[in-house]
Amino acid sequence: MNIFQMKTKPHNQERLNDFIQGKFIAIGWPGIGNLEGASKEEVRKRLADKYSYESSRSLGNDLGNVWAFSETMKNDDIVFFQGHQNDVYIIKVGPYEYEKKYDNEEGMAHQRKFVLLKVVKKYELNSKIQELLRNRSAITKFKYALEEAELGFLEGESSVKNENVLSVGNDILLEALEIVCKELKSENEDRRFQAAVELLRFTK
Repeated sequence: MNIFQMKTKPHNQERLNDFIQGKFIAIGWPGIGNLEGASKEEVRKRLADKYSYESSRSLGNDLGNVWAFSETMKNDDIVFFQGHQNDVYIIKVGPYEYEKKYDNEEGMAHQRKFVLLKVVKKYELNSKIQELLRNRSAITKFKYALEEAELGFLEGESSVKNENVLSVGNDILLEALEIVCKELKSENEDRRFQAAVELLRFTK
């Protein structure tokens, strides 16, 4: 298993809400077609043909990002991306998928569906993961050994949640869920978004 960080601006468009609500992540670079089964050299050629690069270094950087998402990243790998108010989303990704309908100015053709594992505050993560999140690249692989990510809290999450549920009581939980569901229908987009985040946390 590998760990990556990803930005939420494929094709320079902020897609955080789309990612969370649609349960997928995506990179940009429209116009290079389906990458499934494509060799690295083929991807390089498609990028060079589609985009005007001023230097081989720029082409190499883009190739590195695209290849990392389509090939280096594998099914069940862990990805971190940053949300609002210092939230960090920790997800487990599925296989690469090509969505042709987004292979245009929408810029979200290269996708992976995900399962949300946990939402934490950035300060709760260790220094090496915070270092990973500071990387400016669209996608970056964690360079340290897996153990140095200190993600043991993910394995213990379910038992902690079960204990919390038992101590709170079903009536209070139902009342809280009712409030969250009402917020999902709010006219305020930020309130709808936060309600969706809380609902995702509960259903995990």
